[in-house]
Amino acid sequence: MRILVLEDEPLLSMLLEESLAELGHELAGTVATVDQAFAKLEEGPVELALLDFSLGHDTTSAPVARKLHRDGIPFIYLTGHHTLDESEGDVPAAPLLKKPFSIAQLDSAIREVAPAD
Repeated sequence: MRILVLEDEPLLSMLLEESLAELGHELAGTVATVDQAFAKLEEGPVELALLDFSLGHDTTSAPVARKLHRDGIPFIYLTGHHTLDESEGDVPAAPLLKKPFSIAQLDSAIREVAPAD
C-alpha cells in the first residue's frame, strides 16, 4: 500500500518510514508541512495517509485531512495529545493513533482503515 506520511518531527518520520517498510508498505513520501503534503498528493497515487495533527507554528493537518476525505483516501491522525484540537472547525473524523505507539498498533490501525484485498 502506498502511504503518505505528514510528520514534522524528523526522528518520528524516520521511525515511521522504517516501520512502514517493515510492514511491507510503499512510502508515497514523507513531508513536514501542509503545502508539501498537497504537492505529494499531486505527484501520484496515495492509498492511505498518516497525519500528525499538530504541526509547528499553530498549524494542523486539517486542510490535508479535508482533501483526503473529499478524495476518498483513508487516513489516520497521529497525535501526542489526548484529543484533537478541533478549533479549526470541520475536521473530518478518522482513527486517532496516540504517540508513542508500537509497530503493532500502527499495523492494526492501518488494517482497520484500509483492509488488504
